[in-house]
Amino acid sequence: MVREGDTAAAGGAARPGAPRRRDAQRNRARLVEAASALFDEVGTEAAAMNDIARRAGVGPGTLWRHFPDKETLTAEVVGQSLDDLADLAGELLAAPDQPDALARWVAALVRHITRYRGLATSYAQAARAADGPLGARCQAVERAATELVAHARERGQVRADLTAAELVQLATAVAWAAETAAGPTDPTRLLDLVFDGVRPR
Repeated sequence: MVREGDTAAAGGAARPGAPRRRDAQRNRARLVEAASALFDEVGTEAAAMNDIARRAGVGPGTLWRHFPDKETLTAEVVGQSLDDLADLAGELLAAPDQPDALARWVAALVRHITRYRGLATSYAQAARAADGPLGARCQAVERAATELVAHARERGQVRADLTAAELVQLATAVAWAAETAAGPTDPTRLLDLVFDGVRPR
């Protein structure tokens, strides 16, 4: 049986931890916000972890405790957008008469990848190491693509031999091409060419 004094002591011991947890949550949110802002300015590859910590107003040790490497931090920054892509896939599959469902989803994927300069390269690297935090996120994207590709194949909208992995690779390539082009490049035009190539012959 817990005595009243024991309860008070337990409660007193728990209270000091709550502010520390709130501080940790605030620091984590500030780091994610700072990383997103720096990714916007210089891209994911050029953004230095120490610069992210400095912008967030925390020490490097705090950054490394929350995010042991840049891939983990990048996965956190883009996580909600990737979750939104999975949700969009579900909505498109649930809606009747969506002949352009796959094209709409791939266009959304390209918009996501081009959100930050260097993200296409980060995704290509993560896909080769699927056990990492960003690789795990990429696998979720590929699962959504698998359902959409199967849906499109059943309706004769794409080639029977098209795989979800190939489509995601093509979308990543389009994003990379748009990012690295010498002049302004419209990803929509590139996607039109991609879908012209994956339609059944």
